[in-house]
Amino acid sequence: MSRRFIAGARCQDCGAEDTLYFDAHSTSDVVLCVACGFSEARPVAAAVPTPSEAVEIVPLKFPMT
Repeated sequence: MSRRFIAGARCQDCGAEDTLYFDAHSTSDVVLCVACGFSEARPVAAAVPTPSEAVEIVPLKFPMT
């Protein structure tokens, strides 16, 4: 079994540090803890707008005084 550990991460359930990992052969994004067996689904990334959905930003022109 191959595991990818998450350096510096703390388990939300037991508080142990450096015990969370991803299973490298799993197709799902689930984080597991080797100390207590805690598991949690990895959050899905937010959608980034494509250039066609982006809004153009126009600089304002102030009168020179």
